[in-house]
Amino acid sequence: MAVGNDQRVATSTGEAVEAPPTFVRPKQSAIIRYGKRLRDPVNRWFQRQSLIDTSAIVPPAQVPGLAQMHPHWRTIRSEAEALLSSREKIPPFGKISPDHRRIASGPQWKSFFFEGYGFRSETNRQTCPQTAALIDQVAGLVVAFYSIMAGDAHVPRHRGLTKAWLNCHLPLIVPRAAGRCEMQVGGETVRWKEGEWLVFDETHPHEVWNDTGEPRVVLMLQVRRPLKPAGNLAASALYHGIKRTSFVQDVRQALGA
Repeated sequence: MAVGNDQRVATSTGEAVEAPPTFVRPKQSAIIRYGKRLRDPVNRWFQRQSLIDTSAIVPPAQVPGLAQMHPHWRTIRSEAEALLSSREKIPPFGKISPDHRRIASGPQWKSFFFEGYGFRSETNRQTCPQTAALIDQVAGLVVAFYSIMAGDAHVPRHRGLTKAWLNCHLPLIVPRAAGRCEMQVGGETVRWKEGEWLVFDETHPHEVWNDTGEPRVVLMLQVRRPLKPAGNLAASALYHGIKRTSFVQDVRQALGA
């Protein structure tokens, strides 16, 4: 639900202008609330099941499929750049995913989805066919979208649900203007470099800033962490369980997938 569209705020000159829209997160489902209570002990178990580094920042070379995409990052960027001239048509992340409205309550963070939990946006895939084809080659894909963050954006401190998958950023457009464009993950400050993967474990508290006045664009993939056999079985069950929740179904409905 969008609110604030009919509200007006005063500028420094006293002129009343329309306030930017904001989005209110609906009450979370019981299964999501219950899952969040269990996530710490479950994630400690997933950590023991991991076959790769379990630090907050993970070396990209340890994640299958990323190295194969790297040579094509300029192709991916060219398709993303073509969208920016009409980025007002790209929906805010909080509108696509109501469960994320605490951290994406306004239009500054936009998302152009390709896929989420097996559901695909065929329209978006046709708009960016080369990117879609490259994404299809990544094993264990959970979510894929262009993350477009305006030059006056802030994502407050938060943490994700599970260590069973990893967040992978392929930076496509990084602001060169003065200002803060960075992320803190587990107390470590990191900055994006165009064409260089940044992989992190989202269960560590993280926060994002871009106050440069220029957009920051990354291809955001969420992929399954390489795990031992028992971990893989549990991750698969988790994947199919989340797929059936309103958390995913809301996104599916918004994308027409």
